[in-house]
Amino acid sequence: MTASPASYSTGRTENTIEAVLVGGPADIPAEARNVRLPITGESGLDDKVKLRHRNGYEHFERAPGAVRPDRASPVVFHWTTCTKIAE
Repeated sequence: MTASPASYSTGRTENTIEAVLVGGPADIPAEARNVRLPITGESGLDDKVKLRHRNGYEHFERAPGAVRPDRASPVVFHWTTCTKIAE
């Protein structure tokens, strides 16, 4: 999934799931780290998130075993790498 922080939802809906983005650059705003992501596919959630930041993308992957059987706690995605936007 690729989106800017503004396109992530901060309100609760039936078709989204709460997620936390951990790691990466310290200047990523808190509102971009605590987001609601759309539920997709068979597993219900993509394994990767790509966040637009500065002149590139920050990549996050779902933590191994990060499931929410109770749906009360957020799914954790850890930072893996960054890429630059080609000119």
